[in-house]
Amino acid sequence: MHKIIFLIIIFISFSFSAENNIGLQFSGVETNYTNSNGEKKQITIEREIDPECMNIHISNDVFWKANYASNKVPKACKATFITSAGKVVFPMQIHKGIETYGEIEVMAFIKKMQHDSTMLFIDTRDEEWYEYRTIPGAMNIHYVYILKPKVFKEEYKASLAKLGIVGVKKPFDFSKAKTILLFCNGAWCSQSPNMAKALLALGYPPEKIKWYRGGMDDWLGLSMTTTRK
Repeated sequence: MHKIIFLIIIFISFSFSAENNIGLQFSGVETNYTNSNGEKKQITIEREIDPECMNIHISNDVFWKANYASNKVPKACKATFITSAGKVVFPMQIHKGIETYGEIEVMAFIKKMQHDSTMLFIDTRDEEWYEYRTIPGAMNIHYVYILKPKVFKEEYKASLAKLGIVGVKKPFDFSKAKTILLFCNGAWCSQSPNMAKALLALGYPPEKIKWYRGGMDDWLGLSMTTTRK
């Protein structure tokens, strides 16, 4: 019994340690969100869990019955998601040089980005999706702007400038290229992987590209803050 209590104390200390990023989900991360009209709003990213959800008994019957959550689970603790979206599920690693991030790493990236102008958090979906709901701190660069430069000439040039890429054609100068974190709708969404692939084809250093595989799907599933209540 004493051993169990000791382990619990160690776990709590580990989770809430200021030196460990796991604690960010509890302490929160302050960031700024700017919409397409240039309007700015400060948002705190955290796990937004209704207190009622913290006391649910964990059992097979409660979690996996019928539509996953049983009728015993309070309404505030449930959400409905479409599970059939996307044609493929992407692997955990899309390129040997690109790091794959989870939610804690995303929060740590956003926190560090507040004081580091060499970092960019990018929502690769189109403007309509970005405006409807995104992760606070993300800016919008639609993946097609990089994928189809001949179609979106001006957007392509503007996107390269935002990314810190110098030049109009190969070979580009990547000496001031930003360290970027890309995401889209989920592990089944091809937009951020396609943007990463297109950037690599331009010569973008893979070590400067990070990928949040779970995207909006996982972010919402874990009750994380978005720009829409």
